[in-house]
Amino acid sequence: MDLLLHDLVNIESLTGNEGRVAAHLADVLRARGFTVELLPIAPESPRANVYAYLGDKRPARCLLTTHIDTVPPFIPFSGPDAEGKVYGRGTCDAKGAAVAMISAAERLVAAEQVKAGDLALLFVVGEEVDGAGMKAASELGLRWENIVFGEPTESRLALGHKGILLLRLQAKGHACHSGYPHLGHSANHTMVIMLSDILKLEFPTDPLLGPSSVNLGTISGGEAPNILSPSATATVSIRVSCEFDAVKRATLGLVAQHPEVSYEIVAEYPPPNIQSAVPGFDTINVGFGTDIPFLKYHDGPGVRKYLYGPGSIFLAHTSNEHVALADLETCAKGYMQLVLHCMSTSPTP
Repeated sequence: MDLLLHDLVNIESLTGNEGRVAAHLADVLRARGFTVELLPIAPESPRANVYAYLGDKRPARCLLTTHIDTVPPFIPFSGPDAEGKVYGRGTCDAKGAAVAMISAAERLVAAEQVKAGDLALLFVVGEEVDGAGMKAASELGLRWENIVFGEPTESRLALGHKGILLLRLQAKGHACHSGYPHLGHSANHTMVIMLSDILKLEFPTDPLLGPSSVNLGTISGGEAPNILSPSATATVSIRVSCEFDAVKRATLGLVAQHPEVSYEIVAEYPPPNIQSAVPGFDTINVGFGTDIPFLKYHDGPGVRKYLYGPGSIFLAHTSNEHVALADLETCAKGYMQLVLHCMSTSPTP
């Protein structure tokens, strides 16, 4: 597994530039006996998802999926070190998961535990920005009963993850000399008051995912210290643990009380329904988001979704990103176990 991970990590695939790693991965999977499709996410787009399956049966009961794009900057592969850890951008988020999934699929095929129509692999682009790859995969006309998403969960099944409400706010003011404030109106003052009100909102707490949280991500405005600000902007991210609609109503209702402020919803999705009760697996509560909510048409009771993968989110996106080779092996076996669990049981109707 470390040789394939070496090759994948050393192909720079920052979001928007995944073409080379997708092509390489497609070649690797074809050489290993899979039927492979490179699927552009839009007409004429150089960005493509990789879909691999057994034989000529494109639909499959079980899907293993993760993303092949990374955040910047590119960090080449190095290692293993004395502790069996390998380093580089994507080692744990999430090319390590891709390698473990491929290994799991190969072992299941070799052991004749899966056949055509049982298992497929999907490696998507764009997860780190807008979920473009998973959104495109939703429109393939394929429906999977069981889907395992790969992200760094420390080799434990995630109990779930929070939803998000991401807002871009803009306040309008009227500029004037700061010595005569009665002649104008400061957009900065309006924005600061409204943001303070947002921080005072009380949201419900989920017993598994904990409280919702608010982050004032960016704030900007004004032209000079002696001028009342004519405009101000801010972005607000609310990680929603439960009762998404109520949180959204309360937040937008508060914004509506400030007529000088307009808003744009940049992203929104409720907490996805994720399964975690599988014998033999420990569980973990995670605070990050994924592209699970962007896979449409898979929200009914007849679909099971799992979140599981090697490495720690606390190492992802850092200059020290790494994963232990032992964790890749653990997760390869874990992915096998999840597939077999899904094959031997049925989703609740």
